[in-house]
Amino acid sequence: MAIRSRAMPESRSEDVEAPLSPGEWATVSEQRALVYGWLSTLYAAEIPQARLAAYLAGEAAPLLEGFATMGLGAEAGRLQAAIDALREVRDAHLELAADFAQLFLLDASAGALPYASAHDAGQGHLFGPAEARMRAFLARASLAIRDDFKEPADHLAVHLALMARIAQEQAGAADVAEAARDQAAFLRDALLPWLPSFAARSQRASPRLDLYPALAALLLALVEHDAGFLGDVAASFARGGPSPASCGSPSRRRRSG
Repeated sequence: MAIRSRAMPESRSEDVEAPLSPGEWATVSEQRALVYGWLSTLYAAEIPQARLAAYLAGEAAPLLEGFATMGLGAEAGRLQAAIDALREVRDAHLELAADFAQLFLLDASAGALPYASAHDAGQGHLFGPAEARMRAFLARASLAIRDDFKEPADHLAVHLALMARIAQEQAGAADVAEAARDQAAFLRDALLPWLPSFAARSQRASPRLDLYPALAALLLALVEHDAGFLGDVAASFARGGPSPASCGSPSRRRRSG
């Protein structure tokens, strides 16, 4: 999917001062869906040469600047620096494809396999309980993995694509608090138990280029931020604020920092 200049909400969990209005929630949800969808494409396959050329031309910069306003400046800056460094790399798309294979397709001991099962404590093998849980979740939701994506159900790209779909589908939720709680629970239960291990292994693997380690660091920080934000959105209603249908005007969230 094309990168858009929108970013996820700027507020940290402690900064949601009042319940979001339905319009605010819809805008935030659409932004989050775009971000999760973009992240999913980066882990689903190697970056195409044309897409890499767009990133080198500055297409990713507005999005990364948006992450910086959320307090993720170090992670966003590292990824921008990794992109900028590719201008000096001959056949950068091929070198990135080699890094993608080293990290995500080959030996688990030398890479960072993007499957929840590979990071299960006491399991550590593919098609473990985490894969079965995700398959069951998809079945209950009447969803299926695309036929052209030949990967287990617990692949990171599937988790991220599912989060994008949920955010988009719940953008018009009548009960904002419930939608926020459900999405926060998905991040806590399905992604955050193993994402720190995945991010750490991405750093230890030391591929030639820093793009994928930098991306993993940003992803972890972003998911942690989003889970906190969603939890605080839900809590803002529990504190006795107005109902989702009667919330007031936009722009009542202050910028952190």
